[in-house]
Amino acid sequence: MNKHKILALSVTVLFLVLIFYKIDWLKLLETFKTFNFKYLWIIAPLYYLTLYLRGIRWKALLMDDKKYSSYHLGAVFTVGSMLNIFLPARAGDIYRAYYLGENKNESKMKIFGSIILERTEDGISVFLILLTAILFYCKNNPVITGLAYTIGFIFIGSMLAFYLIFKFNKINEICNYFIKISDKLKLTSISHLIENLKKHAISFMDGFGVLDNFWLTAKSAILSIILWGIECYVAYLIISSFNLNLPFSSALFVLSLISFSTMLPSTSVFLGPYQYAYIIALSIYGIDKSTTLAISTVHQTILMLLLTFVGLYYLIKFNFSLKQIKEIKRKEKTSEQN
Repeated sequence: MNKHKILALSVTVLFLVLIFYKIDWLKLLETFKTFNFKYLWIIAPLYYLTLYLRGIRWKALLMDDKKYSSYHLGAVFTVGSMLNIFLPARAGDIYRAYYLGENKNESKMKIFGSIILERTEDGISVFLILLTAILFYCKNNPVITGLAYTIGFIFIGSMLAFYLIFKFNKINEICNYFIKISDKLKLTSISHLIENLKKHAISFMDGFGVLDNFWLTAKSAILSIILWGIECYVAYLIISSFNLNLPFSSALFVLSLISFSTMLPSTSVFLGPYQYAYIIALSIYGIDKSTTLAISTVHQTILMLLLTFVGLYYLIKFNFSLKQIKEIKRKEKTSEQN
């Protein structure tokens, strides 16, 4: 078992202990029984709409290149998201970059750069959701407020850093400087390594090319706000299905905290951090841990089933496996060494 798996397992076990400590099993089961299926007919199409909107946004991030279809990009995103749930280390994002790169004969590092930019936009959008919830409901909670500003600093700072690196692109000059030093010292292997890193870094930064286009950047930002707004409404419908009469702000807290919880290392399906983030979110409204655990389980199960149902369909349709990714990686490594 490697270090990443040990860390993920440790984090999951820690959160599960916190979750199930002094849990009221009877109340947990009773809460499951109160779930009302009346909103499912709205939840499903709205959730699928967000997947299509993500395809439109991804196309904007790829400079609205005509060789990409919003529908196809949405399908690729769906497969990647499904794989991220069941596989470690964001394997779904790697799948997206390699599949699309092979399918469209495009640089995989460039595609991966656009995915990182997409994730950064997501982080900023979710930060704004959390900030909105705090301003309207719990301004005086220093823990939640501190968490929000820390997250905002990370993602907005990352976006600013990406913009500055792209705008004042000095990767080529910096790498060439170190290559010259390595050549003078006759460190051939180091020189080759830096040359390869330069090639990948330049290609990676090509994925941020949209930052030089105000309108496409604005389009992707607006789409981010819209799709996350829809996801907030979906979360609100699921919470409302338990007849708790909570305000809409509860969905803002839930969605933002569970979204950030997926950044923590954990085992498959984000077991542990996801549920505990939900518990923290609804504890603001005085909802007990047992009730919240039932709600979070239903919420996660519904969205996982919706995502997996469509994700498996496209995964089979694409006929592009993780084994192929490993083979492509092996060939690329061999080519670089030669």
